Amino acid sequence: MEEKLKSVLGSLLQKYRNQLSLFLKTVLFAVFLFVCGSGGFYILDSLIFLVVATALYSRPLLERYPTKSAFFVLLPTAMISLQMIEGTSLVLPATIFFSVVFYLILGIKNFMFIRRSRLYYVSALMLFYPVFNLFFLADKSELFLVKYGLVFLTSYLLLREWLALISTFQYPERERVAALLGAFLLLQLLWATALLPIGFLNSANLMLLFTFVIAELLVNHFLGTINKNFLIQHGVFFGILFAIIYWTSSWVLKY
Repeated sequence: MEEKLKSVLGSLLQKYRNQLSLFLKTVLFAVFLFVCGSGGFYILDSLIFLVVATALYSRPLLERYPTKSAFFVLLPTAMISLQMIEGTSLVLPATIFFSVVFYLILGIKNFMFIRRSRLYYVSALMLFYPVFNLFFLADKSELFLVKYGLVFLTSYLLLREWLALISTFQYPERERVAALLGAFLLLQLLWATALLPIGFLNSANLMLLFTFVIAELLVNHFLGTINKNFLIQHGVFFGILFAIIYWTSSWVLKY
């Protein structure tokens, strides 16, 4: 009885230490992101942030890092986003936003959560949103294909990593093909959405909605759970959100 009690107490203590470590790493990430972001992410700021963030994420050292793609997407996305809003009141909310993403992907990597695939899904959608915002805010007259290709690469990496976390997927080749298909569909929708005169924010909202639908269709197709009820529920959900985005858009043509 005494041994069992010690084992339970030891397990609870270790769990508490792991949670505390995760929280402290997230706080450090937020502090360095905020300080370096407030400084404009010049060369020295960028190097310091990259080194610190990589050190926080990589330890403890593992043979495999199941969220490495999300981490590598997070770093440039957070840096560019904070650089664009430097000197505004959005720096602190953006820091908190990206720190939450870091908390999720680090916790998933260290097996701190039970529903790892669902939480990764949430963190991936949170990453997609600023990526889409940055794309629609960017100057389309310069290096359009490069920016377009980077969104495709981001979509592929996040979708593939998410599918790999789902336990029923045992074939890496299927994961790659599914991720390529999803990224290609998102690329076509991105091109079409970029032509709509609805503003960058609603364009990003619309792309996030498309991403959600495509991701749901992909995973439920492989899980064999697509049925009439699934299609009706998701169709109604998509229709309501699409209508909200439509009616809140300015639809201003630019010549």
